[in-house]
Amino acid sequence: MAYKRGAHLALVISSAFFASGYILARAIDPEVGMWMFVAQAMLFCALTLSFFGQRGAKPRVSGRAVFAIFFNGASSPIIVFMVMEGSRLVTPALASIIVISNVLMIAGLARALGRKRFTTSQVVALFTGFLGIIWISVERGSLSGEGTGVVYLLASAVIIAVVTISIEKSVVKIGWAKVTQWSFWVGFAIAFIAVIATGQFKFHSPLQTALAVVVGSLSLGAPVLLFNLGMSRIGSADAAAFKLLIPFFALIYGAIFLGQTPNINSSAAGLLVVGSLAVYQFSNRSHGPDMEETIISKPI
Repeated sequence: MAYKRGAHLALVISSAFFASGYILARAIDPEVGMWMFVAQAMLFCALTLSFFGQRGAKPRVSGRAVFAIFFNGASSPIIVFMVMEGSRLVTPALASIIVISNVLMIAGLARALGRKRFTTSQVVALFTGFLGIIWISVERGSLSGEGTGVVYLLASAVIIAVVTISIEKSVVKIGWAKVTQWSFWVGFAIAFIAVIATGQFKFHSPLQTALAVVVGSLSLGAPVLLFNLGMSRIGSADAAAFKLLIPFFALIYGAIFLGQTPNINSSAAGLLVVGSLAVYQFSNRSHGPDMEETIISKPI
């Protein structure tokens, strides 16, 4: 029980850190090339993970795990790019709600792969959550002229879902710290290549570099490390459900630092999504163990 409580605490803190990125994205100078910013953030993310991660002998890694880690790392800068761009166009609370639709996608993928079984109430919750995401997309995209931001954020949610499912077994077998470290060093390499390819290799100001340090360490490195820790203990679907806390943290941050609040329709849609995820997370009727529960049976 204490083992799971530790995972739950790590996931709650992870959500609070993740939410800060939606606020910090508003401080990015429009003149700064986004790929240059992402590359710097990825570098400091990788350094943070290497500093705080577990040390020791390198575990044996299969070819499949190498591919999963590389895919995870290569996707990371693309996800960060899309989330940062989208968050500059959509309010923090709503941006975070759109992105956490990946929770619903992860649950669906886990079920399709036979890793997770759902109760009837959980299936209803997932379906309701998808309706809420569609509602948000229409409200913020078609009616409010923020279509580009919505597209970026929804695309990032899809990639996050695929990456989370693909990396789950490697996190369990190799260790959450090692997998996270290796993935983000790959991510930095990919982001640096993108910087060179787009001709954005230029340091614009110490302030923007400092912002990249904060984003990389606080909004990426720390929460990813904590999320992978939690996922290694309770599985991808249930760990992802804790992301429902991100919109609440983002709403609080937005109100405090930006004075922003969503309109009534968007608020109702957001509550529908968060409510559906809450029902999914806490609707645990008695049923046989999931595949996730059988492969995650002891500390790494």
